Amino acid sequence: MNVKKMMTILVIILVVLLGLVIMKQTKKAERPSLIEQAKFEKLIPESLKVDNIVRIELYAGAKTDEKVVLKKDGDKWRVSSHFDSPAKKETVEEYLDKIIKLQGEMRVEVPTDEALADYNLKDDQAFHVDVFTSAEGEPALKLLVGKSPNYQLTFVRKAGERKIYDGGVNFRQEAGVYGDDTSKAPTPDRWLDKDILKVEKDKITRLAYEMPDKKLVFERKEKEVPQEQSQTNEGPTEGSKEGSPEGEQAKKKEYEWVLIQGGTGEKYKETGLQNLLGRFANLTATSIVDPTKKADWGLETPAFKLTLSRDGDADVVLEAGRPNPAQSGYVRVASNSEDIVYEVSKYTFEQIFPKGQDLFDLPTLNLDKDKIQQVTIEQPEGKVVVQKEGNDWKVVEPVMDLNIQVTTLNTLASALASWKPADYADNEADVGEFNKTITFKAEGETHTFKFAGNAHSIDGVYVMIDDKPMKWVVNRVDANKVLLKPRDVYEMKVIDFATDKVTSVELKEGDVAQTFKKGEGGDWVLVGQDGAETKLINPNVDILLSTLSGLQAEDIRPDLNWKSFSPTYTMRINITDAEPLDFSVGQGPGDKIVATVPRHKAVVQIDSERWNQIKDAITKAREPKPEEKKPEEQTTPQESTTPPSGTDTPPSEQPAESSTTEQKESKPEEVPIGTAN
Repeated sequence: MNVKKMMTILVIILVVLLGLVIMKQTKKAERPSLIEQAKFEKLIPESLKVDNIVRIELYAGAKTDEKVVLKKDGDKWRVSSHFDSPAKKETVEEYLDKIIKLQGEMRVEVPTDEALADYNLKDDQAFHVDVFTSAEGEPALKLLVGKSPNYQLTFVRKAGERKIYDGGVNFRQEAGVYGDDTSKAPTPDRWLDKDILKVEKDKITRLAYEMPDKKLVFERKEKEVPQEQSQTNEGPTEGSKEGSPEGEQAKKKEYEWVLIQGGTGEKYKETGLQNLLGRFANLTATSIVDPTKKADWGLETPAFKLTLSRDGDADVVLEAGRPNPAQSGYVRVASNSEDIVYEVSKYTFEQIFPKGQDLFDLPTLNLDKDKIQQVTIEQPEGKVVVQKEGNDWKVVEPVMDLNIQVTTLNTLASALASWKPADYADNEADVGEFNKTITFKAEGETHTFKFAGNAHSIDGVYVMIDDKPMKWVVNRVDANKVLLKPRDVYEMKVIDFATDKVTSVELKEGDVAQTFKKGEGGDWVLVGQDGAETKLINPNVDILLSTLSGLQAEDIRPDLNWKSFSPTYTMRINITDAEPLDFSVGQGPGDKIVATVPRHKAVVQIDSERWNQIKDAITKAREPKPEEKKPEEQTTPQESTTPPSGTDTPPSEQPAESSTTEQKESKPEEVPIGTAN
C-alpha cells in the first residue's frame, strides 16, 4: 500500500472518530440531568442561608404547646425552651445545612386537606419545622414532615400547600423523634451540649476533694532523676551537655503524684489514681436540669466539691450534690461564668467523686463461712440470735411457730465471712450513733460489727469492726444481708392454698355466720344463718380467694399470744384432700391489724391497706347474682307500645305499671353483711 493511500485511510478514520465524539457530546447535552428526570424541586427559598437563621421551632402537630426551640446567641446556639441551655453548635448547624440543601421529588398534589392524612401530612399529624430569620414575625420557612416508609423516602410539604414531595431526609428522626406515634413530641436531649469538662490528664497538677465525710488531696510533685538514668530510660534530653566533666551528672525533672491529705493510712493505688485523672478528659452529663432549683439537686449548700488545678491555666471548681445516694447526681462548674446544672448517672458521679475502694486497698475478713456457728444481731427493731445445728441454722431468738428463711440465714453467714467495706470516713466525720451490733464467732475468734447511720457519700451504712477506731462504709445491699430484723428470719406468708381446690369458706364476722359454698356445676352460693341460699357472681368469689391466697404479713408479733386478742373475723377455708385452714384477724395493740397463722400458734401483723382490700373483696363476693327473667315475663316491643284492644288506657301508662310490677317481683332476697366495717 502506497503512502498516499494510507494517509487517505487515516484521514477517514479521524473524521469518523471526530463525528462519533460530536454525536456523543450532542446526545449528552440533550439528555436531561438526574434532577430534571426525577423532577426535583428546590423547596427552600434562595434567600434562606444557614448564617441568617436565628431560630428553629420543632414540634408535633398534635402537641403544638410542646416545642423544642433552638435560638442563636451570638456565635452559639441555645435550647431556649429548656432553661436556655447551651446547644451543640455542630448538631444544630448540621441540621440546618440539611434543610438549606433540601430538594424534593414531586409525588402528588392531593385535592383536599383530608387526603393529606394518607401521608401523615395533615397539620395535626405532621412534624413541624419552623425556621426564622428574625426575632419577630412569621417564619421564613414552615416545613411539614410526614410518613417515612423507608430510610430513603420521607414525605414532606410546605405549609399552605398540598403538593407532596419525597424530601429524602427524615427531619423528624434527625430531631431525635423515633417510632410511628405521630403525636410524640420532640425532646431537647438531641440538641443539648452535655460536655461538662475536657482536661487532659497530663495537664492536671492537683486534685483537692471535699466530700461529706472526708477530705482528700493529691498533688503532682517534681522529682529529680539523674541524667544517666534518664538517658538509659528515655534517650538524650533537652539540657544535657556534651563534654561534661566526668562524674558530674546532669539532672532532669520528672513528676510523681503524692497524697497530701486524707486517706486510710495505706499507700494509694497508682492505677486507681490514673483512672481518676483520665475521667476528666471527656466528662459528659446525661442531661441538663433547671439551675433555679438548686435545693432539689443538693446544690444550695453543696456537700461535694472538687478543685482541679491545671498546668498553666486557672483552677476548675466542680460543685456537686446527690440528694439520694442510690440515684443520679448533679454537678455544676462553679468556676464558670455561666450557671449550668448537669445531671450525671450514679456511675459517673462515683467516678469523679471516687469511693475509698477505688483508691485504696481496704481490709477484708476472708473467713470460712462454715466455721461461723452463732450470730447475735441487736438493733432497735429487735434482737435476733441464730445458731448452727449440724449443717442447718436454727432461730434461737425470737422463737415463733413459723417456718424459717433458710436462704436468708445462709446468706447471713456468707456475707459476714466475706465482709469488705466499699468506702471510709475521716475520724472526725459525724456518722451518727453506733446503735446496731453484730457479734459472731468463727475459727475461735469473736468479731464485732457496730453500725451507725446512713453514709453521706455513697448508698451505704457506717460501720466499725472489732472496736478499732477506723470508720468504714459498707454498701447498703451488703448491710441489709447482715442487719436482719426479727421478721427477716421467718417466712411471712400467712395463707397459701390452691384456689381451685377450695370447696367452701366459713366466715364469721362478729355474731353473723355465713358460708361461701361451691354448689353443683361449680357455681358459688352464699348460705345464711337461716340456711337460705343466694346465688353469687362466680368471678367475685374467685377474686376473694385469690386475694386471700398468698397473703403476706408485714411483721411478726412475738409479744402477742395467739389467744390474746378478740378477732373481728374468723375464717375456715375447706380444701379438697387437705386439712381446713383456720384464720382469724382483729384489732391489736396500737390499732394494728393482727392475725393468727393457720396451723401455727403465731401472731403476725397485717398491713392495714392490704386488709382493707380483703374486706372489700369479701363485700364484693357477697353481692347476689342478678336473676334472669323468664321468657314469658319478657315483653315484646309491640306489647310495650300498643294497649289491649277495647281499652282507653294511654299507651305510655300501661307498660310503666307492668315494668314496676316486674321489678318488685324480681327483687332479690336481702343478705346480711355483718356488723364490722
